[in-house]
Amino acid sequence: MKRTILYTIGVAIAAMIGFTASAQQIMEGQAEVKNLSVTRDRDNGIVNVAMDVDISSLNVGADETLILTPVIEKGDKSVEMPSIEIMGRRAWMYYRRNGEVPVTSNPLYADRIAKRAERKNGPQVVKYATNVVFEEWMRGGNVVVKEESCGCNPELIAQGEKQIGRFLHEIYNPQYLLTFIEPEPEPIKVRDESHSAYINFKVDKYDILEDYKNNNTELASIINSIDKVNHDEDLTITSITIEGWASPEATQQHNQTLSQNRANSLANYVSQKTGIERSRIEAIGCGEDWKGLRELVVATPRLLDQDKVLAIIDNNSLTLDQKDKQLKDLIPPTIYERLMNEMYPKLRRNDYRIVYNVRNFNLEEARALIDSDPRKLSLGEMYKVAGSYNKDSKEYKKVMAVAAKTYPQAVAAAVNQAAQQIAAKDYNGALKTLEATNRDDARVLATEGYVYISMGQQDKAREAWTKAAAKGNADAKHNLAELDKHLKSL
Repeated sequence: MKRTILYTIGVAIAAMIGFTASAQQIMEGQAEVKNLSVTRDRDNGIVNVAMDVDISSLNVGADETLILTPVIEKGDKSVEMPSIEIMGRRAWMYYRRNGEVPVTSNPLYADRIAKRAERKNGPQVVKYATNVVFEEWMRGGNVVVKEESCGCNPELIAQGEKQIGRFLHEIYNPQYLLTFIEPEPEPIKVRDESHSAYINFKVDKYDILEDYKNNNTELASIINSIDKVNHDEDLTITSITIEGWASPEATQQHNQTLSQNRANSLANYVSQKTGIERSRIEAIGCGEDWKGLRELVVATPRLLDQDKVLAIIDNNSLTLDQKDKQLKDLIPPTIYERLMNEMYPKLRRNDYRIVYNVRNFNLEEARALIDSDPRKLSLGEMYKVAGSYNKDSKEYKKVMAVAAKTYPQAVAAAVNQAAQQIAAKDYNGALKTLEATNRDDARVLATEGYVYISMGQQDKAREAWTKAAAKGNADAKHNLAELDKHLKSL
């Protein structure tokens, strides 16, 4: 009868490192597999199989042929190796007469090896050695010996198999965790918007003149932007801040006072035109805008002696008045003339900031606002809208994208949008999304690590997860452990 016998044997994974097993009985104990060695040669991409098969005690009928075939198998996949044939006397004679016995000086590598079951000359041991091409499916597969018994026809009488080993342990499949953040509740939705206006004043004056130069346009823009908020029933203005800025000519004290007076004048004008209480409008005189001047100088590379101008601006040992004087003294005087005519007017401005609260919305209202005015919604409200759709739907993905676009610096929005991009295999997009928020946040780092592992960049993934784990992130700690298990299994 045919029998298959299986014995589990641990096999090393390293290149050219093998495993030698103790003797394993086959053929119902009449034969033994000794010195079984199964090794993987990484360099050549093959599996080497060697064993000694002791058939000294094997009883074979005169007309019987026993066929032993080593096999690596897993699931529905298998690969057979060359067989060993053990023949009874008459079977041997039959095959030899018919020319079916392989004639070779090295029968170990023949496709079929014929051996007579004789014991006249002492123990009979077949020294078996072969190799097969390695395939990934073999990991965790069984090494078995198929046993077939044939009659003289040759007719298959019986068959079976026995496990004699297990080939390679399987690669550990890591289960990495991808962070998802529930946004913090926002009981009061506070929003703000900032603008700049360039109101023209007469020299050393701070009166608002509507018909002076382009003031009509600038003033109308200010009032319109405030009215837009003030007349929206969903919004409630809580404060307005107006900042006055001056250019550096004249003394610092003079410019400080002038910027304050001009801010006060604009605050009074806004209160009068919008009906907002003056007490809710803060006016701040910011004085001379040297930071703005520096930015303008840097953006003007054709300015003569640009380096000298920047050196004066950056010299913190000088008072502001001293800086202004040194600029005036630059040679040629056309340098200062360009500053006065091209850059100083841009510094004389009023910045204003409108702070307001937004009411809360129900699901249907929030759905409508996703398209029309998403900034009115909190992240929580957006996620409620997203949650009303299937996670695989285009509607869900759209809402998550809108959330990230509306609140690019919000960690929750960035991390969750990155998760969507990872699912779509848009890894570069995910990294770009994360770059817009707080890169030092542990949750951002954990997600960044997931992006890199998805891209096959294990070193970068480990670096990001290590930083996140140091900050106490549980997902990152888990992922580091999973990565280590995976690498160890390789």
